[in-house]
Amino acid sequence: MSRRGQAARPVRRLGVALAIGVGLGVAIVPNVGCAARPPSISGAVTERSEALTLAWNVLAENKDVAGILAIKSVTPATGTLIREIAEACRRAAGTIERIAKAEGLPLDEDGLPVAETRVRAAIRARVTRELLFASGPTFERSLLLTQVEALGYASNLLEEVASQLRAAERPGPAIDVETEATRFAALRGRVIRRLRVEDAPIPEATPQTTGDATTG
Repeated sequence: MSRRGQAARPVRRLGVALAIGVGLGVAIVPNVGCAARPPSISGAVTERSEALTLAWNVLAENKDVAGILAIKSVTPATGTLIREIAEACRRAAGTIERIAKAEGLPLDEDGLPVAETRVRAAIRARVTRELLFASGPTFERSLLLTQVEALGYASNLLEEVASQLRAAERPGPAIDVETEATRFAALRGRVIRRLRVEDAPIPEATPQTTGDATTG
């Protein structure tokens, strides 16, 4: 391998690792709604805009979670599940984008205090480092644990968005978002079941035999 290839590999590895989402909703995102917030936006509309932004941030981050599989190995069942999660995030992010555009709302203001945003960014960076330097069953379990958190947070956020849409008399979009929330709750359940299957081979744990041969 050339020197250039050797130098590029660490950069690519880091880039892929940084692309994974951990469901903390801290990305700085572009405005994919309208060009500018309407001058009279306030109250319930502001809350709806912030809820949409928080949900979109989580989904936009986590849609790239499968990228980590390019540099890390997991069992086939876990790999399939992670790819399904990434695809579900892409679909749900598209749903949020369509709703925001129809509502004339931006997706760049989540309403979080600056300190909260910084703390979330620090947590995300720490988790990314831990995943980057982990390997084998330890990495697989850590990755699955991030998805338990991400999917739970995304599901709850989507339920909140759906509730606000119903309150604003937007039944169609509310049903679409509720469908996404249900999908994420189901995916979270599958990740939890997958974690139970993967409990035994963790290197730090005492080796034991499990009779559960199912996959999540």
